[in-house]
Amino acid sequence: MAVIGALTLSGCWGSTQHKELDFINWSRGTNGLAAVNGDSQLMAKAQAWSEHMARTGRLEHTGGGNNLDPSGIHNWCGVAENVAYNASSFDAHQAFMKSPPHRRNVLGDYDRVGTGVARKGNTVWVTEIYVRSC
Repeated sequence: MAVIGALTLSGCWGSTQHKELDFINWSRGTNGLAAVNGDSQLMAKAQAWSEHMARTGRLEHTGGGNNLDPSGIHNWCGVAENVAYNASSFDAHQAFMKSPPHRRNVLGDYDRVGTGVARKGNTVWVTEIYVRSC
């Protein structure tokens, strides 16, 4: 059972972050949408948040609970966020695509994204932060 809450490559990103970005852009491409670019600042924020959720065992958005925290994000006119935990990042992405609000974020009018993936035991914690630049 999935639990969810509603690129330019860089050597600093982990392979799981690249893989999550690939899932996002594959979904966008199969729906006739342009790819989103990975953003180093967003990648760092998303990765830190996934590590936080794995450490605390709490699924919540970056602002706590259902709130999104846009602090530290520059040049944005729109921000959205998906968070989940599941057995794998692929399973989390599939759950996002089956949930209308999360699917809207994946397929939304965004041009930058940050992904974070952290594993604790048999659970993978995923954060996706979407940004529409001004």
